[in-house]
Amino acid sequence: MKLWLFLFSCWLWPVLATPVLTTVHSGQSQNWTLSQLQQQLPVQQVSLDDPSYNQHKSYRGFNFAALLQKTGFPPLQDDDTLVLTASDGYAPTLSAAQLQQQQAMLVFAEADKPDFEFTPLQQGKGLISPAPFYLVWPGAGKAAEHFAWPYQLVKIELIRFQDRYAQVIPAAGASAQVQQGFALFKQNCLKCHSINLQGGVLGPELNAPKNVTEYWQRHDLTAFIKNPESYRYQSKMPAFGFFSDAEIDAVLAYLQQMKQQKIKR
Repeated sequence: MKLWLFLFSCWLWPVLATPVLTTVHSGQSQNWTLSQLQQQLPVQQVSLDDPSYNQHKSYRGFNFAALLQKTGFPPLQDDDTLVLTASDGYAPTLSAAQLQQQQAMLVFAEADKPDFEFTPLQQGKGLISPAPFYLVWPGAGKAAEHFAWPYQLVKIELIRFQDRYAQVIPAAGASAQVQQGFALFKQNCLKCHSINLQGGVLGPELNAPKNVTEYWQRHDLTAFIKNPESYRYQSKMPAFGFFSDAEIDAVLAYLQQMKQQKIKR
């Protein structure tokens, strides 16, 4: 009986715990509950075509730029980067330039549901909720795939990219193709994959101790990037069919460059 109660309490704890959003900047970390954010910011409703659900959705949330300001973030400089960390380790980055291009919203529920309630979302082989927080881009339209849509968001951290991700940057003098591939990898791939153990943890490490181009054939890598489910049913990796052949070649050129820059342990 005591064992059953212990197991039940362990299962119930995540349900009872109050969700918080952690902000990190200027050497300080702070946790924010939803009620605290609502005291600082007006709740807005937004409707958009959501690429995560592949349907039109309506949400309640906060203007993301206003949230950064109200939670104490300094004005973003050109070389500043926001790391958006999800509870499963997904960690996309967001540049100041991207925030200037499009207005984002940090939502916490569907418009017709209680706080932190969303329709379950298919991820890989299972269903998950985007709660507690989900970053959406109402005005992105057909360019939606060029922006990160992180759900289960729990932390926003301000960094200088070269300080946090020094080991993913190609060596000085790398070709223009490698630099293009690095820019594409940084925007689209680093959120899930790491290079030299720096980056996301949702997907596999791609450089150390073996670079992915050392054990995958080039034609398979190209085809897998375009359509992962042609290799693995219910793959967690999204299809990058919007990449041109030249862009995939650039990403692979970057990965091949990084073979020369492996860390040693």
